[in-house]
Amino acid sequence: MEIIERVKELAANYLEKNGIELIDVIYRREQGGMTLRLLVDTPQGISIAGCEALNTYLGELLDKENVIEDHYLLEISSPGLDRPLVSDKDFERVVGENVYVSTYEPIGSRREHEGKLIGINKDDIVVVSNGMSTVIPRQKIAKAKLKIEF
Repeated sequence: MEIIERVKELAANYLEKNGIELIDVIYRREQGGMTLRLLVDTPQGISIAGCEALNTYLGELLDKENVIEDHYLLEISSPGLDRPLVSDKDFERVVGENVYVSTYEPIGSRREHEGKLIGINKDDIVVVSNGMSTVIPRQKIAKAKLKIEF
């Protein structure tokens, strides 16, 4: 999507300069209208003040560049404990942890997989559950996140 790519370009320098990792950019219609949501984090976690500063910076830049012509809500937030796993770095960070993965189509007759993430490469991840390994092609992953256990 063109808007998402432009937002990433405009935010890149600010994020790099402030040591902020961009986890995801979502632009979609929600109950109140169009929402542009950036999920960001730092190794120490992102503060509310850090989110507010990025919101102010990016909001002004998006308006100046007229990236989005329609009315929209800009949200900057932490991805939280159940952050989506998207990049290599995301998956590498949770190797050895329990994950939840849903797929676009069945893998081994199931579309939902829970278990310990034991491997990752550029094409696949490997999840072990009940002693059985499942190789899941990354392009077939609809959603992946750390499974939070209380």
